Amino acid sequence: MTKEEVKQVSRLFKKLLILLVLLFVFDRLIGTWLQHAYQNAPQGDIKTFAHSITDPAEDIFIYGSSRAVHGYDPEIFADSLGLSCFNSGRENSNILYHSAILKEMLKKHTPKVIVLDVSAKELTWRSAENSKFVLASMILPYVHSDTSFQNIAKQLFPDELRKAEVSKIYAYNSLVLPLVVGKRKLKHGKNLHGYVPLRGNKVEGKLPSFTDDNDKTDPLTKQNFEDFVKTVKANNIRLYVVQSPLLVKQFNTTISLDTIKSILNRYNEPFWDYGFDTAFTKKQLFYDNLHLNTTGATLFTEKLVSDIKADIEKNQPALLNHQQSAK
Repeated sequence: MTKEEVKQVSRLFKKLLILLVLLFVFDRLIGTWLQHAYQNAPQGDIKTFAHSITDPAEDIFIYGSSRAVHGYDPEIFADSLGLSCFNSGRENSNILYHSAILKEMLKKHTPKVIVLDVSAKELTWRSAENSKFVLASMILPYVHSDTSFQNIAKQLFPDELRKAEVSKIYAYNSLVLPLVVGKRKLKHGKNLHGYVPLRGNKVEGKLPSFTDDNDKTDPLTKQNFEDFVKTVKANNIRLYVVQSPLLVKQFNTTISLDTIKSILNRYNEPFWDYGFDTAFTKKQLFYDNLHLNTTGATLFTEKLVSDIKADIEKNQPALLNHQQSAK
């Protein structure tokens, strides 16, 4: 290699080194800004997640996917039961997500009641893979400061963890848009203790099918559901596992629902099925075929809370009497 060629190679390496340094500095600067924006997010999924694991204090917590987010009004729980309530539901999530945030919450706070809304596809692999992505987007910002979240990431999405360890920006990759936009404008209404009401109705045509083509459950997801139930019972929390109303062609069961019922039976816990309750299978109560609108959510929450109140008064009246005497 000639001296001129050596000089060219040397200049190339210097340029690459400068580029790498600039990329590192850029990553750390932008990553630090995103971290600050994340920690100060005013509302939406980020704020709901953060509250559920950093400063939970309510008596009742609701878990579930979008059907929980839009179908359970915490204010009705509070008004009827005299117990404070927060909706920790998350769009596109399943029990993998809920099990993870439940365990983190219990390190700081033990509620009196937990309501878990489940889907007819709750435990199948497609649902599990989607929930892993949702969980990763929420957990990655915490992996540098919390070893428990780091362990969850190692187990469920190690590749994503490695990328987040290299790049500070990567931890906020799926959250950049809402963070840049700032205070997110909710399309249908305000975030009310985690509950986001859906207004209006866009149900059209014949009822669609909502069956699960999978013939087996995801082992990890199934185990997480059982762990969720065991954890709740071990902490003496009253548990209600619910299938909320649907506006689809009626089906008898799915592999997920059968598995859920089987696990609940082993722990002497009932399954509360409102999926095809005729009181709610009316188009005017739905925003779309899977989600209640604000009118439907109000009616359903009132019915569910009434049933829960009757169950508590029968089986654990001190839970309500304590609250009433404290007022």
